[in-house]
Amino acid sequence: MHCLLKNQSFPRSFLKQLRINQAKKKLCNTEASIGQIAKEVGFLNQFNFTRSFKNSLELSPENYRKIYKNK
Repeated sequence: MHCLLKNQSFPRSFLKQLRINQAKKKLCNTEASIGQIAKEVGFLNQFNFTRSFKNSLELSPENYRKIYKNK
């Protein structure tokens, strides 16, 4: 555990990926707005959420929903 504390980027990136994964489920299974989903999964605002989502998946949350909803 001591080694993990030296590199704080690992826990942050892990947490961010967990949030993105939760958001992916919500985008496919709910009609909640992007802003609402961002708040529910722990992002400060929609802008930060959208930026992180795009960086992770190379798709906007809106496009992800259009492609994967009900599949």
